Amino acid sequence: AQGRACNSSLSRTELVPRARQKVPSEGMPPKQAPDYLILKRRQQETQRADYETFTRSAFKAENNAAWEIKTGGFIEQAKLKQRFESIREQDQLALDQRRRKLADMLGQEQAIFQQQLEEMDESPEQRKARMEARAFELKDKREQERLSFVRQQYERQWRMACDPLREQESKAILRATNAARAYQIGEKMAMLEAEEQETRLFDELWDQDRKAKLGREEREEEARRAMDADHKFVLDQQVSELHSYRAAERELSAEEANVMREQWDLERAEAAKVEALRREVMDAAQLELHAFNKLKRDQLASSVAEERDADLARLQAQLDMEKADEEREAAAREAMAKETRLFAEHMLAQKRALASREAEIDAAQKLELDKAWDKRLAVWGQEQEAREHLMAQVLNERKMQIQKKVEMEKVDKAKQAAARIRLEAELARVNEMEANKLEQGRQVRMEHRALLENQMKQKAFSKAAAQFNKSQERMAAERSEAAYQAMLADQMAKTTANMEKFSAN
Repeated sequence: AQGRACNSSLSRTELVPRARQKVPSEGMPPKQAPDYLILKRRQQETQRADYETFTRSAFKAENNAAWEIKTGGFIEQAKLKQRFESIREQDQLALDQRRRKLADMLGQEQAIFQQQLEEMDESPEQRKARMEARAFELKDKREQERLSFVRQQYERQWRMACDPLREQESKAILRATNAARAYQIGEKMAMLEAEEQETRLFDELWDQDRKAKLGREEREEEARRAMDADHKFVLDQQVSELHSYRAAERELSAEEANVMREQWDLERAEAAKVEALRREVMDAAQLELHAFNKLKRDQLASSVAEERDADLARLQAQLDMEKADEEREAAAREAMAKETRLFAEHMLAQKRALASREAEIDAAQKLELDKAWDKRLAVWGQEQEAREHLMAQVLNERKMQIQKKVEMEKVDKAKQAAARIRLEAELARVNEMEANKLEQGRQVRMEHRALLENQMKQKAFSKAAAQFNKSQERMAAERSEAAYQAMLADQMAKTTANMEKFSAN
């Protein structure tokens, strides 16, 4: 495959057979054959065919190499997929088999439960038979008990009526009673000996316990004295530390008070400076605002006056123009009337001159009058439209000026509001700084107070713990003494009872 790939880099000239390459001889001009173009064309076609053949062979070799390289992976992947499918199929078969097995077990259990439920439901005949069997069983049992009782009573009656048997029973009872009494006497003697030994043992134990308690009490007293001495030393040390701590606290409190007083003086001075600065800023802002408002009012009044004068001048010019137009229209109407009169006189003259053509003349006169009137109406309509257009332009300009003024007023108000908001934010920041300083001072005082309270609580807790320990020790001693007295009374009562039984026997 590498050889084929290397051969693919050959040029077209190398693919052409060397026999076909014609080399012109040196020193002579090349001479072209008559079929030179045909041969050249054939040579090119041959080269192209060779190149295509080589390209196809290289492509085929490349495909074969790629197939050989990739086929192993494809085969392994196919085997792996086949193995996976087989394992998956086996797992599915095992799962299906287990499901069927579980389904069969569930069906069997369901059938058993159904049969048990059916057996639990008794029919009237079964219930009747069971009750009859139970009745016969109880009847037989009651009869057997009656017979057994009768048999026992007969036997008792016979034993009571038999004198030799009663004499033997009396002797047996007497022997048993004597044996039991002798056993009880021996048992009592053994019990007394055991009790005496136990009493001696308890006495020895009590004496040992008493001596141990006396020694323990002495040791506890010595330990208590040592503990009291230690407590006294610790308390003296704590009292001295408390006095020194209180003295240091008083000095620290005095120093803190001085520092706080100086800090308060500085804060008051700073607050006075801030207040003066705020007042100056407020006064300057107020003066600036008043000056700005006054300037805006003056500008607004001057602009309103200028606009009013301009509107009046524009209106006067429009009125003068309309008056001139009306005068022109009046002159035109007068000229038209004069022309009409002249035309009427001329027509009357023509009418008088041409009486035979009266109808035609009337029609022509009417036509001319209509044309003149239509022309006059058109002129009047154009003039009215021009006046309306001019008035609409004036109103639009006035509306635009008013909108511009309103927008300028809005912008000015927004600027004033922004300046006021900035001023309020600055004041809020200054107030917040003052509040934070006051809060920090309050927190320091609260922490100092909490520290003192915790120390007082700790001292009180230590004192209460010491008192509780003393009370617990006293109660433990009382309980041990009470247990000892109870045990002594119990042993004395047992000894007295045993002696009374022995003396009675």
